[in-house]
Amino acid sequence: MLGGDVANGLWIAFIGWFLESAAVAQIQQQTIRGALAGYPVSVAMDREYAEIPAGVTLQQLVDEHILARGQRSFVVKEGDEMAGLLTLHRMKETPRPVWATRTARQAMIPLAQTKRVRPDAELWSALEAMNRDGVNQLPVMDNGRMVGMLTREGIISYLRTRQELGG
Repeated sequence: MLGGDVANGLWIAFIGWFLESAAVAQIQQQTIRGALAGYPVSVAMDREYAEIPAGVTLQQLVDEHILARGQRSFVVKEGDEMAGLLTLHRMKETPRPVWATRTARQAMIPLAQTKRVRPDAELWSALEAMNRDGVNQLPVMDNGRMVGMLTREGIISYLRTRQELGG
């Protein structure tokens, strides 16, 4: 660049910036992996999660749970059984004008299609699965029974608490 070849100089600067960014991302990933490896999902899962009846409309859900309480994912129940998972992202796929008539049952991800994790699975592996599958939460199932919900926020909270405790 100093020799007068501005285009090549900018190109080299861009490549250097890209490599530096990739190196920083790799270091951060290794740091997080080191902090999570060897710990089970059960340490970061939330044992309190929102359950809704399958017949509730999306508009009721928005008014009573999402806007009022800030909840973003819901376990849809048919009686005492988990029927599926309804996320904010999944709701947004439904056109707003039909929210008043569309039920959670109609909009949910059925249990058979829901990605899940066991409470004794390694936390790092669960986070990798979340990244690979593009999901923000995983129901935690043990012997066919839901025991918690693993969320990205829960993992971050767990890491923050460990850091504050000096672990």
